[in-house]
Amino acid sequence: MKKYLILAFLGFFASGCSTSFVTKTIKVITDPPDAVISVVSGVELQEQKYQSPATITVNVPNNPALAARVVLEVRRDSYRPNSIALRNINDGDTINIKLEKILNIAMYRLAYRLIDPLASQDLKYRDKNIAVSITVGEQSFQMRLENLSAYDITILWNQAEYTDVYQQPHRLMHSGIHFQDRNNPIPSQMVQSRSSVQEAVIPINNVYIAQQKKGYSIKPLFSLDSDAAAGLKGKVFNLFIPVEVDRQIIPYNFRIQIIDSRKEAGKS
Repeated sequence: MKKYLILAFLGFFASGCSTSFVTKTIKVITDPPDAVISVVSGVELQEQKYQSPATITVNVPNNPALAARVVLEVRRDSYRPNSIALRNINDGDTINIKLEKILNIAMYRLAYRLIDPLASQDLKYRDKNIAVSITVGEQSFQMRLENLSAYDITILWNQAEYTDVYQQPHRLMHSGIHFQDRNNPIPSQMVQSRSSVQEAVIPINNVYIAQQKKGYSIKPLFSLDSDAAAGLKGKVFNLFIPVEVDRQIIPYNFRIQIIDSRKEAGKS
């Protein structure tokens, strides 16, 4: 009889251990928003991955040894990972996790030259109709266009295009366009004779809604925070800016080459 009682107790104990856990549903929001959320939960300690914002259901074992191994971790390249024990989170909690940028990561600085329609080391072009200067920023191209002609000219923004270093085309917008209107036809822009305009020119695909900020953000033109940026040297990208002058459309195609990609001290 004693033998059967022991076996019954062991069976009950094993059954209880396999099913004894607390279920919690939590919401996780990360900064940066593209960080990976990894959750290890349940008595089998299975891992699942999510993207922010994520509503997650987890099972936290009552067994203290197992509960200590049930965690939520948020990680992203170039940031310090953050881990939280799920037993310390209450059911229904919303968890906001901001990752810390790693200091002194590899950063690269690029150098450029204009190779077409006219070679220029300082990204400047001039003909009888226009004078253009281009600066490559972190998130946009700064372009100043001066009308040298005797006519008013029109920049045909809806036909403008950026072709990246992987030869992928992207529609363009400029700083006079509201982000929420970026997917609509971009109106043409008139530049009066002997006057100029200066615009930040942005690939439309690089504008996105950041859930954490509850607003718009812009992706960088180039990823410069890893050694993959060294491979950008020698690559070419295009800015196609058609202009109408005296009822004639001139298809200006500015081809820019990355002539150097130099590693330097990173920023926080």
